[in-house]
Amino acid sequence: MIPHGFLSAVLVACLLLGLQRAAKAQSDTEQIRQTLTDYIEGTANSDPERLKNAFHPDFKLYAVNEANELLIRSGEQYIANFTPGAKNNRIGRILFIDVSNNAATAKVEVLIPDYRLYTDYFLLLKYKGAWKIMQKSYTYKEAAKSKKILFVTSNQHTYGNTRLNTANHFEEIAVAYDIFIKNGYVVDFVSPGGGAIPLGYIQTSNSIQKEYLYNPAFMTLLKNTFRPEQVNAADYKAVYYSGGGAAMFGVAENKEIQEIASRIYQDGGVISAVCHGTAGIALLKSRDGKSLLAGRKVTGFPDMFEDTKAAYYLTFPFSIDKEIGRNGGNFVHSQKIGDDFFVADGNIITGQDPSATASVARKVIETIQAN
Repeated sequence: MIPHGFLSAVLVACLLLGLQRAAKAQSDTEQIRQTLTDYIEGTANSDPERLKNAFHPDFKLYAVNEANELLIRSGEQYIANFTPGAKNNRIGRILFIDVSNNAATAKVEVLIPDYRLYTDYFLLLKYKGAWKIMQKSYTYKEAAKSKKILFVTSNQHTYGNTRLNTANHFEEIAVAYDIFIKNGYVVDFVSPGGGAIPLGYIQTSNSIQKEYLYNPAFMTLLKNTFRPEQVNAADYKAVYYSGGGAAMFGVAENKEIQEIASRIYQDGGVISAVCHGTAGIALLKSRDGKSLLAGRKVTGFPDMFEDTKAAYYLTFPFSIDKEIGRNGGNFVHSQKIGDDFFVADGNIITGQDPSATASVARKVIETIQAN
């Protein structure tokens, strides 16, 4: 008979080994992410040093050119195509990383607005403790002219400074994203701090949510949201603020995001929001300092459906209803929850709660096409 203490020790040892392996995998993934970032930023900023840091000395590019010929380039030849210090209008994002021991594959998307959308495929090896790109291949397609929509999300994990968890509303992200991309739009994500955002309110019984929850490329986008300074407002036809309790924090007061949204709107684009995402547009102003919401009908999640005495609500920096009103907007809402209530007033489109997500997304597309 094996002693109980021995079994416990074995279980603990196995658990520690599993945790160590998970930590190592995470560390490798982060190192690969940094190598790919060196590639993305190196090509965008024509920085030879960052490209040299990303590539192994024996790096090779393999591709088929427009003449259907095999193109092979060394790292030195590849880097020579970039004039040091010259800025290139290239927007890159990591779609996928798969690590197996000391080898990895990765997929990166690079958009050159109004020109081409490239998909880069990489083979990386870990050699002498460092992950380097050994090979790159790519494909491309012509980029749809200015068919881009910017999703605004939050980095907030808790309600205020409490320990009460909050998150971005997954349904409001996934459902809108699905509609936009199926209509030919490219979707980018931005958050005040960039990087990974917390997700919640997930229903795997919903087929769309389940599809995207287990879609590595999509989830990588949410793990690598842009910082505001990485966003060029001129590239977008619309901005969409998703909700969830996290949307109440860090978004509305962010000056850079305010400027991006205002620029998109004043260039003829659409401002849209759903549920608590409406908090993000409450403080938007035009170039002359006036509220963009003045005289406009706007909806969002109303105090009527909040527990205004609860601990979570007491952390809110403001009431959506009242803040919209203070800034000259006409806040309206349904007397019911979950009845697909939304409002379109010119180029400002808002939905009351998650049930209006699809309607808001479709109205955004309709409005863009009508302009």
